[in-house]
Amino acid sequence: MANKRASALLSILKGLLAAAAVTLLGMALIAALVLTARLSDGVLTLLNQLLKALAVVLGVRAAVERGGNRGFFTGMTVALAYMIAGYGLYVALGGGRFEAAQMLGEMLLGAAVGGAAGAVRVNLKPKARRASARA
Repeated sequence: MANKRASALLSILKGLLAAAAVTLLGMALIAALVLTARLSDGVLTLLNQLLKALAVVLGVRAAVERGGNRGFFTGMTVALAYMIAGYGLYVALGGGRFEAAQMLGEMLLGAAVGGAAGAVRVNLKPKARRASARA
């Protein structure tokens, strides 16, 4: 039982780290875009939301194996951990005020995206292992 829990926590951590890496890369790309093009606040907000969704999906992809199990739960957990960490860092780094209702809405949306991505991922057929090449 302890081995299953450790494995689940490790996969969640792997997904969270993958989502964070995607976010850092995406934010660098968005920053470069802001420096080279004039973006409205609306476009910047849209890009930020799309980046969060992409980070959650790719984080869940890293955490959940194809044809595995507990995809919905793992995906939802990765997404919630990602969103909580994001808001925590935002506040810790001196971010401005935000509305609790907006934050909770984004967390629910993130959890829904993560849960759906995890559910889809576990329902995909596992990749067939290639037979070793014979000489």
